[in-house]
Amino acid sequence: MIMRKQRDGLIVNVSSMASQRAGGVSGIAYTAAKTALNAMSESINVENCHMGIRARALCPGEVATEILDKRPAPPSAEDRARMVQEEDVGATILFIAQVPPHVCLNEIHITPTWNRGYIGAADRNIPRDD
Repeated sequence: MIMRKQRDGLIVNVSSMASQRAGGVSGIAYTAAKTALNAMSESINVENCHMGIRARALCPGEVATEILDKRPAPPSAEDRARMVQEEDVGATILFIAQVPPHVCLNEIHITPTWNRGYIGAADRNIPRDD
């Protein structure tokens, strides 16, 4: 209600690239929850844009965090170094916060350049041409 009263506000929802592609290591519940978060962000924009309220869904791909240790086949240190880092996500959120109020970045994808999902290495070991 504060945002509506001041006719300005920014909401940054950290979603996931799992909301874009079903399957893989993410699982059904996680994928469904992140997809719903993206839809909620869009609904906030539709219902509140006339009040200056903006919602962004930030969808990171693999981020090098401790949760990767819980995977059946944790990624190597080399693969983790190539992933999006926590600091990269923080810098992206700062960028989002600095965008002028008349601009709404509805959904932002942030993935590593060397993307294990693109080459299939996230689900199986394949030779790489490094």
